[in-house]
Amino acid sequence: MENRVKFKIGEIEFEADGSAELVERERMVFLNEILPAAIDAVVRTRAAENAGQYIEISRQPISLLAENTANADLILDAAPNSKDSDYSQMNLASYLNGLGTLQEQEFALFSAYFYERKNGTKYFTKDDLEKYYAEARRTKPSNISMSLNRLAEKGFIMDAVEAEPKVPKPYIVSNEGIRYIQTYKPKEATRKKTTKLRKTCAKAKSSYSDISTDELNLDKYPEVKSLKKFKEKMLMVLYIITNEKRGEWFTAADVLFLMVDVFGEFVTIDQVAGVFKREKSWFKVENVEENQKETKRKLLNKGLEFALALQLK
Repeated sequence: MENRVKFKIGEIEFEADGSAELVERERMVFLNEILPAAIDAVVRTRAAENAGQYIEISRQPISLLAENTANADLILDAAPNSKDSDYSQMNLASYLNGLGTLQEQEFALFSAYFYERKNGTKYFTKDDLEKYYAEARRTKPSNISMSLNRLAEKGFIMDAVEAEPKVPKPYIVSNEGIRYIQTYKPKEATRKKTTKLRKTCAKAKSSYSDISTDELNLDKYPEVKSLKKFKEKMLMVLYIITNEKRGEWFTAADVLFLMVDVFGEFVTIDQVAGVFKREKSWFKVENVEENQKETKRKLLNKGLEFALALQLK
């Protein structure tokens, strides 16, 4: 597919036609070699009040070039941003220092963007994100995949369809994600309010802490969020974990962790205990070896049949 790319920044213009690879190669030569010299020449000839301007190009990912029609013009935005003008003089920690308090999804987005600008990386993966946490000396959450899934749902990142290998899944920061970053205003740190509801939904220690939805072949099962009743959602989650051979015994803490931190459901420990109490015949019960006061449960045929009926609807 032929592509046409054109940008105009003040008096400086660039235009290229051809395949996505050719256009990207010409664009990088322009950005890295021609544009800096052209900007310097323009600045030198302008009045003194314009001499201190910096211009940063908002890049269009190569995977998006192929989606443009043959005659489409792509105009890249130019925005002054002196804070981020020289990534070579920063590491990830120093870059993030000026951004205030970041949520987990924001940390993932800003980190991927930083390395794209600093090193010219075309995509990032879950494994890369784990390295970002280590470099920034930030505590890694138990389920990094959830942050990536939420960013993809918001349109801030997208699949890097041209990247190889495909496992772990590669992503790129989308134009929507770049706009969010460029218009981001740092938030002041606020003290978290402690409520009873927050306490019941806090992350619990679980033997399933290393599991993620990417490993569960969820396309074979009904979407948990689409089920109406909590009992249906809980049984479907336990059925999926059991059927995918990722485990078969579950404490109340395990169920809470899977529901909240893996499948993103807002539930309480009382709801979990209620299902265990009302549907006793659906579970086999044993004491936990390490703690005889705690019990664990395993789905019996009645529970499996109930979940299977949901899958066949």
